[in-house]
Amino acid sequence: PDLAAWLCFPDFDECTVYGTCSQSCTNTEGSYTCSCVEGYLLQPDNRSCKAKNEPVDRPPVLLIANSQNILATYLSGAPVPNITPTSAKQTTAMDFNYVEDTVCWVHVGDSASQTVLKCARIPNLKGFVEERSINISLSLHR
Repeated sequence: PDLAAWLCFPDFDECTVYGTCSQSCTNTEGSYTCSCVEGYLLQPDNRSCKAKNEPVDRPPVLLIANSQNILATYLSGAPVPNITPTSAKQTTAMDFNYVEDTVCWVHVGDSASQTVLKCARIPNLKGFVEERSINISLSLHR
């Protein structure tokens, strides 16, 4: 670069401007480079990132817990076919183990002694199977 131009116009850090890149931004001399974290692909606009759909036969699914059950929907809001919602009374916490296709939730019973941690597998989004309960009431109510 021309030294006189550089002295008159120091490099502007585009990465300080919110929204320049959707995830990661690296300032370079006179420009910037966007990048994405693992599991995401940089889009043709070279600014935004989109989640990889890996494996491709497993589209992203949202698990929703309400006061009666846990149900699965696609991100479009369409229900996942062949998955009947599982009963979940007053779910107060829920987590999903992606590697093991397992969802766990706290099932609040009518009394402290009936509060349990429940887990079920959802293999290939074909339904809740192998549901098991773990009595946790004593550790939660001391």
